[in-house]
Amino acid sequence: MTSLTLVTSLRNPRFRLLFGGQAVSSIGDWLDYLALVVLITYTWEYGAGALAALSVAVAVPLVVLAPFAGVLADRMAHRAPVLIGCDLARSGLVLGYLVAPDLPVLLALVLAKTACGALFNPVHQSVLRSVVPEGDMLSAMSVSVFAHQAAKVAGPALSGLIVAAWGVRAAFLVDAATFLVSALLIALVRLPARTPAVGRQDADEGRPGGFRQEFKEGLAHVLRTPALVAVTVSMAATLFLVLTFDTLSPLAMRELGVAQSSLGYVVAAVGLGAALGTLAISQWGMRPGPFAVLALAQAAVGAMVCVMGVGLSADLQGAVWLWMVVGFVVGFGAAGIMVVFPYVLQQETPQELIGRVSATANAFPVLLQLAAPPLGAALAAQLGVASVFLGSGCALAVLGVAVWWYGRRGRADPVPDPEGPEDSYAGTVQRPEVEVHMADEPEPEHGGPEWPESGSGGRRQHFFW
Repeated sequence: MTSLTLVTSLRNPRFRLLFGGQAVSSIGDWLDYLALVVLITYTWEYGAGALAALSVAVAVPLVVLAPFAGVLADRMAHRAPVLIGCDLARSGLVLGYLVAPDLPVLLALVLAKTACGALFNPVHQSVLRSVVPEGDMLSAMSVSVFAHQAAKVAGPALSGLIVAAWGVRAAFLVDAATFLVSALLIALVRLPARTPAVGRQDADEGRPGGFRQEFKEGLAHVLRTPALVAVTVSMAATLFLVLTFDTLSPLAMRELGVAQSSLGYVVAAVGLGAALGTLAISQWGMRPGPFAVLALAQAAVGAMVCVMGVGLSADLQGAVWLWMVVGFVVGFGAAGIMVVFPYVLQQETPQELIGRVSATANAFPVLLQLAAPPLGAALAAQLGVASVFLGSGCALAVLGVAVWWYGRRGRADPVPDPEGPEDSYAGTVQRPEVEVHMADEPEPEHGGPEWPESGSGGRRQHFFW
């Protein structure tokens, strides 16, 4: 992909406004995350349990609300007021961080903010699709993912400067302001009311079971599509292992002699690696096949996590440049994992189910986020932080081998169409290393697939993720 192709979608004035809000809000979210970590770990001097609680507070709304938000997004006709309201609410909740007296109050505010994001995310996906024409779809996908990863470079570095100069609460003020900017830019976008892609008469008329039936349709599509099952299980296992050690990363950095003022630079290195990894995938695509890319990415991340575990065991101190290099490789590998998951989702899901399928498939990996951080904290208390990093890294590498084996096995499994006769098929799951297509997939509003969500709604900031 050439650089000209990458920015083609920015010629669209409506997408340009949405992208501007996304870029500003992305930087603010990373300011927010680093400020929360510094507040909890350095200012209040809490340990692994508090960081695990923060991760759980972020995960709960996404698990509970995301599937229902996906159904609502498929039904919704007027989307702009919902997006603006979510941004305004989150701005107010972030301002609440300034007066939070203790950890429980802070976690309650984080939970409420994430709940607003769980609604914002699927609605934002549908808005992006409706304003970008078919020819600019790949450009919009690439520039959106790149913006989120670039924000991981700028946000932590800027957060380090702000925290050093004015303290953590100044970072919260900036984040609150970014949500206001995002709301203003969304308000400037003219979004026509649409006829919902989903919403049968029985559901719209309030007949019992309509909402539940629509949710079941999305879940059933995931369960009957082998490629979706494989990528969802793989993503869930990856997130579980990553989040087992990720919430301990600030403590690990402290043990490795990384000062508070240098913490943001390590995270920025992760973001730089992820941004360049995203560009590499945009340039060369899925030539090795999505499952091969996923396997190599998991193995690379696992190897680097093991390096951190060795460093912790050897009590290395002060080598900030080394951990920036390790973070860069982790970010580069993470890009492959983050792109393959939504790539397979979009290739295997018809337009009318995309809101529900994406929300449902994402809910399973996020569900494990509830268990992973507490488990990591408990293991760290019993075995030490180094053991958690070594164990998680080795397990990620083994998972990569398993995914590679699945991709090489390459069975072709036809997917029966429940609406048609017994010998008809809605699509065929091709060899995992080959691009997959839905044969009878209806055309979307502007004829393109959905891209991975990188707006401000559903992101979950973690140290290495």
